[in-house]
Amino acid sequence: MIKIDNFINLFEAATRESWDRPALSDYHKTTISYRQLAERIETFDLVWKRCGLRRGDKIAINTRPSAFGASLFFAAVCKGYVAVQLYSAFTPQDTQRLVDHSDSRILYTEKRLFDGMDFEKMPQLLCVVDGSTGEVLASRGEAGEIIRSAGQLFAEARPDGLQPADFRVIRAGMDDVCAILYTSGSTGNPKGVMLTYRNFTANVQGIGRGFPFRKWENYLSLLPHAHSFGLTCDLVIPLSTGMHVTVLGVPPIPATVQEALMEVRPRLFYAVPLIFVKLVDYILGADLRSPEDQAKFNDYENHPGFCNRLNEKFMRETGGRIEAFVTGGAAIPTEVETLLVRKLKIPFVSGYGLTELAPIVSYGRVGKYIPKSCGEYLPDIMELRIDSPDPVHIAGELYIKGDVVFSGYYKNPKATAKVMKDGWFQTGDIGTVDRGNNVFLLGRSKNMILSQSGQNVYPEEIEVILNELPYVAESIVLQRGSRIVALIVPDMNALDKSGMTSETLDAVMRQNIVALNAQLPAYSAVNDFELHFEAFAKTPKGSIRRFLYK
Repeated sequence: MIKIDNFINLFEAATRESWDRPALSDYHKTTISYRQLAERIETFDLVWKRCGLRRGDKIAINTRPSAFGASLFFAAVCKGYVAVQLYSAFTPQDTQRLVDHSDSRILYTEKRLFDGMDFEKMPQLLCVVDGSTGEVLASRGEAGEIIRSAGQLFAEARPDGLQPADFRVIRAGMDDVCAILYTSGSTGNPKGVMLTYRNFTANVQGIGRGFPFRKWENYLSLLPHAHSFGLTCDLVIPLSTGMHVTVLGVPPIPATVQEALMEVRPRLFYAVPLIFVKLVDYILGADLRSPEDQAKFNDYENHPGFCNRLNEKFMRETGGRIEAFVTGGAAIPTEVETLLVRKLKIPFVSGYGLTELAPIVSYGRVGKYIPKSCGEYLPDIMELRIDSPDPVHIAGELYIKGDVVFSGYYKNPKATAKVMKDGWFQTGDIGTVDRGNNVFLLGRSKNMILSQSGQNVYPEEIEVILNELPYVAESIVLQRGSRIVALIVPDMNALDKSGMTSETLDAVMRQNIVALNAQLPAYSAVNDFELHFEAFAKTPKGSIRRFLYK
């Protein structure tokens, strides 16, 4: 049960209280205060209303993570519009299709992306704006001129400027939809996850109380804002709390992340597991090069002093103030747990969530790490049940009910009905839950891969394209470490007819991978392939037994 106010009301209060304090920064670029953020929000609202938009109309945000993109999101949700968050890494064709599917009226994107789109095939759009320059890239009617006159509109509406008491958000219904997040940009039936004010507010309550989100302190945002993990944890909660959010906005290579952590000095750091592993290697690699030191590290239980010194160095060189390193989105590999929790003993916490839950299901507690657990689910904002006669010992599919559950897939009632059963959301994930409410995931029936940048990759969508390429009979796409690998069964009949040699086959498959990647967003590109000369094992229904090929 939600016990706090709507998150946009919390943001309104935080904005007024933090008026002249920093709100958003683009790393090593510009910073805006909460006053300037409020002025942006008011300006966007004036422009959108002048363009004829009404409450509930869609604003497509297809920018890289940035202070500007964050401003757009808060403008939409605070003034009664619906923010349609689209990955900037989607292909232009996918973005165009999703903009059209979402019925968006204005699109904020990048010129390089819009150059690959056809404005005429998005007839509901009034205007397309470059989010980095403000340039109007295309428009219909007077929308372009209205957007160009944004500054003048604000000056006329607020000749004496904006005062804290002047900033007001709408009084939104908790079950009103405020955001749509697409789970993929693929062909087929798009799944636009409709999230409500209730969903985000439940996450603010559930996550915010468990971690040190503290008013007026610093926060570093690395995660993509088109993903519910990044949107909620990197923007919604910190800005609703009055924090100063610095958006990294560049590829999270270890040197850059470490430098940013030293400058921002946050108390809390959210990232995908691979970033933590790379940070450890970057910061401590020189201390572990000798065989003697590596042996001590491997025999960590008998060398606590050595590991303590490494812990102190790692904590110091990540800013010296972090109270919790938090990850989520996928099960944590055993070697990562051993490295971070057992050897280095850093304050590491893992969680579990899904886009349809905005995203929280569970998270761990600092200092109480339970191996292989995704932490405790939150009974004050959800119910959790497992389709199993003995949920503690026998794995079953997880179902969630409560304030976090989305309102459905946009214009896709069949897909919604498939996952909603009498108010329960069918997660597609298999696991158990102990008597302390700790969730343990044993598998993902959805087969989703979490990319290095924190974006979701859906193997089946890649396989559909790959299976259409020359000499491919069937394929499986999976993750091996940090790499995405395709297992390919060649079409033996076609090979026999062609008389192709093994060397030529290898070259053809490499060409296929190049052709495949040209049709995919960069974050889901296949890095390598393996040839299998026997058909994959199948279920009686004809589905590939994927678990045999991990």
